[in-house]
Amino acid sequence: MASIRKRGGKYHVQIRKTGYPALTNTFKSLTTAKRWASATEVDLERHLYVHPSNITLEELLSRYEREVSLRHKGHGIERYRIRTLKRHLGDQEIATLTASAIAKFRDKRLKTISPASLKRDLVILSSVLNTAIKEWGINLQQNPVSLVSLPKVGRGRDRRLEAGEEEKLLSAFDELKRIIIIAMETGMRRGEILNIKKSHIDFNRQTLLIPLTKTDTPRTIPLSSRAIEALREQLRASQNVIPIEETTLFSYTARGLSGAFLRLCRKHGLENLRFHDLRHEATSRFFEKGLNPVEVATITGHKDTRMLMRYTHLRAEDLVKRLG
Repeated sequence: MASIRKRGGKYHVQIRKTGYPALTNTFKSLTTAKRWASATEVDLERHLYVHPSNITLEELLSRYEREVSLRHKGHGIERYRIRTLKRHLGDQEIATLTASAIAKFRDKRLKTISPASLKRDLVILSSVLNTAIKEWGINLQQNPVSLVSLPKVGRGRDRRLEAGEEEKLLSAFDELKRIIIIAMETGMRRGEILNIKKSHIDFNRQTLLIPLTKTDTPRTIPLSSRAIEALREQLRASQNVIPIEETTLFSYTARGLSGAFLRLCRKHGLENLRFHDLRHEATSRFFEKGLNPVEVATITGHKDTRMLMRYTHLRAEDLVKRLG
């Protein structure tokens, strides 16, 4: 039923089946073209194929959330962005979804969110449409997101702690204080800290295993005496509870930790400070201690040492001491 022809460097697929209009699509890759043809033919045989004109973007987003997003590590955040896309574009029919409609969504959202945040919304939308085209047999000629200019994302944040701010942060009570210490001493991400378990800590070697990371590459990091003490205190504080199976050391959820940190900053008048800025602070301190980029990347988990440059903001007054 399917015929594939190469035209102008691309692969043109056409499928003909009695009872259905001719279906066509174009792909850059022969493998992708064959995959789409095979999936579409199966859907036609099982009478599951639905023409795009009968599908709304909300239906595609819901299917993507059920079948694809749940497999992603950051599915919680994706779920929030999918809800946003549904609210603004959900009633659009796929067959009539144009680059113009997406551009209007872009311009409207840029009035309330940052370019970086909007870009993440559009990346998910693009992924949904690509999945529909390549794997679900949805007959779209083109992904309209690819025709929309993405906003230019500014430089990464470079917020460092000023004099007296660390002391204010460490006025936090108990668990939150210990989390802040670990963040500043290790440069760990929020999720990595909240996933720490007792079995991950080697007190003899003074190291911590991080099995689940953003880059899907486990790493073991060294711990300062200050970080070790914070972990020991947290273990002592949680000894009253004996779980059936090993649980994480800290009780905060990701959102709960961010909220508690925000309230702490507001209490002490610390402006424009986010929990993730502590990772930036720790990374900069590693460089100020004389560690080289490879050593810092081993601790922080950056795949590309060039990425460290956006985290590295050495204070001129600290460099003066080293220059002599």
